[in-house]
Amino acid sequence: MAAKKREKRDPQQRKADILGAALALFAERGFAATRMEDVAIRAGIAKGTVYLHFPDKEALFIELVSGIASPILGEIDGLVQNEAIPPRLAVSIFYALVRREVLETERRHLLRLVLAEGPMFPGVTEFYHREIISKGLGVLRILLHRAARRGELRNPAVAEMPQLVIAPALMSIIWSTLFERYEHLDTQKLFDTFLDTLFLPERAAQ
Repeated sequence: MAAKKREKRDPQQRKADILGAALALFAERGFAATRMEDVAIRAGIAKGTVYLHFPDKEALFIELVSGIASPILGEIDGLVQNEAIPPRLAVSIFYALVRREVLETERRHLLRLVLAEGPMFPGVTEFYHREIISKGLGVLRILLHRAARRGELRNPAVAEMPQLVIAPALMSIIWSTLFERYEHLDTQKLFDTFLDTLFLPERAAQ
């Protein structure tokens, strides 16, 4: 009976099951130690079915990372297009998206895997930099230059270093996966405090 149910499973649902199983296994075992057959077993399907959707493990990992980043980058890009939205608010929304889509889900483990195992899998890190880090920096650079032109930054030189904006988001993800069990980090307070270090108070900016 179980086999028949698997046969009737919608292809998109099957793909989602594979991605969910892979995410769980990557988080538990790491990227290098996870095998495609392990993913198939966790997803309740045949190993060959996994390969119908993903040619190899790197492709599977890249799909996971892309699925996380695309909604965040898409929403932030939309904020950039609307110049009526203050840059500080746009950055604040970016942090809120990081919390909702990454920090509060098992997806936070993917960044840890990139940091820990990325040097062994350059294809994964190259994709991560090209499609996520570079695009994210480009969007943030636009926002920071806009804020600098409006006199909203405490230090206008920050406009040339959008990596500073990403830093607390990355640090909070690393903290949550490694140190949260020992010491709680109030990520909302972290983000709010960092926003205050980047941007002048509204009256001062005016």
